[in-house]
Amino acid sequence: MLAQLSDPHLGADPVHGEARLAAAVAAVAALEPAPDAVLVSGDLTDHGTATEYARVRALLAPLRMPVHVLPGNHDDRAALRAAFPVDPGATALHGPGEDPAARYRYAVRCGPLRLVACDSIRPGHDDGSLGEGGLAWLDAALADDPSVPTIVALHHPPLVFGMPALDAIGLPASERAALARLLGRHPQVRRVVGGHLHRTAFGVVGSCPLVVGPSVHTTIKLQLGAAGYEAAPDPPAILVHALAGGELVTHVQPVT
Repeated sequence: MLAQLSDPHLGADPVHGEARLAAAVAAVAALEPAPDAVLVSGDLTDHGTATEYARVRALLAPLRMPVHVLPGNHDDRAALRAAFPVDPGATALHGPGEDPAARYRYAVRCGPLRLVACDSIRPGHDDGSLGEGGLAWLDAALADDPSVPTIVALHHPPLVFGMPALDAIGLPASERAALARLLGRHPQVRRVVGGHLHRTAFGVVGSCPLVVGPSVHTTIKLQLGAAGYEAAPDPPAILVHALAGGELVTHVQPVT
């Protein structure tokens, strides 16, 4: 079982931000049975500073299972890697001595599941890209272990959702199409997961189900076709991905 929380944006709201992340952590800690691992799918901080990452680490500390993270467009790769070194049990890495600013991507086992985490950020930009070689890296990482049910994770969801202001800061259409074709070659991928949208949404990439995790910091109001977006008073939530009867099911668990 893999629990997912997304977009805590620590540092954006000094009054409520830490309390919201702490509540999400408490919701994960209360799950029975406990998850095999936790994924934080990007935008851990709002400004990418070492101080903000230190606070995120402190707030995640009550979790006794491995915590895996992804960079989001508000994150800084080097600072993220310094605060959250990739799990030593992970595979498909560049290897020792890599550039601290290099893409933060890896594959790791989470109980009966395998998590393949992709880096989709473009420093200085809100929109994303898997970058030169990113799809080839993912293809090789998936081919490395084709028998284990797998979740592919990236911050920028590879789909348009009908909210133009948010669709404009996703992945480019060419990469979305290429990713859909790639996933067709790897049927062990049971789910693509993302963040960035600040609300729960579902779709299909090629023939693979996709689910976007809501932000534990701020929910964005559903305004299909609107030119902009605004915050909504909806409660935050986490996702829980679990194998049941050989199939992967995703639950949305509100955070109180």
